[in-house]
This record gives sequence, C-alpha cells and structure tokens, in this order.
Amino acid sequence: MDPALVVLMLATATLSYAVSQVVLRLEMKMGFTAVDIHKPSKTLVARSGGVALMFSLILGLAIGRLLGVVDCSLTPYLVAALMAGTIGFIDDLVHLGVKLKLALFAIPSLPVLVYEAYCPRPYMPLVGYLRLTVIYPLLVVLAYDVLANAFNMCDTHNGIVPTVFLMYCTSILVAVVLPGPEPLKGFYTLLALASATVLGYSPLNIYPAKMLNGNTGSHFIGALVASLSIASRREYLSIMLLMPQILNGFLILSSIGIKSKEHVERPTRVDRGIILPNCSSRAPLSLVRLLVLSRGLTEKELIRNYLILQAANNIVALLLYYALNSFQPPAPHT
Repeated sequence: MDPALVVLMLATATLSYAVSQVVLRLEMKMGFTAVDIHKPSKTLVARSGGVALMFSLILGLAIGRLLGVVDCSLTPYLVAALMAGTIGFIDDLVHLGVKLKLALFAIPSLPVLVYEAYCPRPYMPLVGYLRLTVIYPLLVVLAYDVLANAFNMCDTHNGIVPTVFLMYCTSILVAVVLPGPEPLKGFYTLLALASATVLGYSPLNIYPAKMLNGNTGSHFIGALVASLSIASRREYLSIMLLMPQILNGFLILSSIGIKSKEHVERPTRVDRGIILPNCSSRAPLSLVRLLVLSRGLTEKELIRNYLILQAANNIVALLLYYALNSFQPPAPHT
C-alpha cells in the first residue's frame, strides 16, 4: 500500500474522532438531541452524527490534497456523498416527505453522471462484461437513490450502519485483489478516505451510543457505498454484500408501502429493556423484527446477531463471487 495512503487514513481517522467529539458537545449544548428509545433509561444523545462525518470527510480531502494522493477523479464521488448528507440534514431539521426524498436522492448521482465517473461495462460472473451504455447511467441514479434510503431504513440500533459500512469496505478491498475488472482511477484513495472517516466516528455511535447517525449520517454513508460500488466496478458483488439491507427494504416496502418512518408504527417494542416484535398489522416487517421473532433480545444481543448475520453474508458473498469467477476468469484490466 502507498505510504501516503496510510498517512491519509491515520490522519483522517484521528481528525474524524476529534471532530465527532466537538460536534457531540455542540449538539448536546444546543439541544439538538434525540431520545435513544431502545434504552430503558431513555438516554438523551446527540441527534446527528452525520454532521461530523461530513466535516471529517472534507478535512480528510484537504489532507489528501496536501499529501498529493487526491486528485479531481475523486470529486464526483465525494460531492455525491456530501449532497446526500446535506439532503439528510435538511430532513433532520424539517422532516421531508418520503416521496419528495425519493426524488431528491436522485440528485447525488448528477456529479458522477456529469463527469462520467463510471464504466458502463459491469462484470457479471458466468456472463462476462455487459455493455450497458444507455442503461448504466440510469442504474447510477438508482444506486444512489436506493442505497441512501436503504441505509436510512436499516439505521435502527447503535453502531449498525457504520459497522456494516466498514464490513463492506473490507469486503470490497478483498474483492479487488481477486481477478476482476480494474477499479476506476481514485478508487483506493476513495476507499481509504471513506473508511477512515467512518472508523474515526464509529466509537461515538457503537453501543451504547453517545451520538445517533441521524438522517444525515445514514444517507451520507449509503451514498458512499454507492460511490464505492461504482468506483470499484464490483456492482454485482455489492448487491450480494448488501443483501441484508436489500431484504430489509423489501420487507418494509412490501408490508406498508411507501410511507415516512415518522408516520408508521415501529416494527419492534421495548419491554423492560427487552426488544420484542410489534405484532400490530400497522407495523412494518423488517429484518430486526425477524431477528426478535422467536424470542426477545436485549439491544446488545440484537446488534450482535445482526452483525454476525452481516459478516456471514459477506463471507458467503465473497466465496460465491470467487467460485463463480473461477468458471470464467475475467480479464484483469478490462
């Protein structure tokens, strides 16, 4: 690995932790807080850790420029994530309608489309390289819209979203070492910068959280996943790695349709610190509800089970991707 990238990661992660601490204190002082409803004590925590993530990414970008490892190839991907975070922050302040949000989250794809920061020839195991010159730009729009909202829908308990993101980054790094298409220019710097930003922030969000991600953080991280999927040219693998989030979104939408989460019953309920399924017909199905269906779990147990499921899914996805590639090895520099 380029020593400059190592320095970038260490500096960005350290700055991210420091910035997150500052944002935590400011939000608590300003009363920009929320109740962590899954705690028996109904703990009051900072409301929007995504603000810290956005500032940390910008600072990391500045450090990368000083180190000479960041160039204009990263701009579309980072601007896309920052745009998604900004829309999420507005949502934190005024609660945008769900249909409006679906339209707005197509906007972060514009920098990637305008600068053509994509390759319309995705690789699919057993099939080879697809030529999707016309369709691929539409898939880019769909990727940012779907993933920004998918990560928002799975942001239910402490630490899930940043940990899932870091697992995704690790899996994608493993995947690019395997035979496959060459990642786009700037991918490794993007991966280093994004993972370090989230890594430095994550201690404040993991159980027991001092700061929630807010819509700002979950949408921001979802957009970063979309950027990494496109830049890595591992779109097919990304779908496999994100199956828990895709399943969660499908369950919610199929059970209650397109509704704002502020206007629906929660899929679970808390009884003396134990999380139980909400069996009301008006409550959505979700992955978390399925995890507590057989027996109630504490929040810590639920988070552990969710992350074990995610880790198992990622391992199976990588093994399956490797096995499928072995039947038809792709040209490494296509």
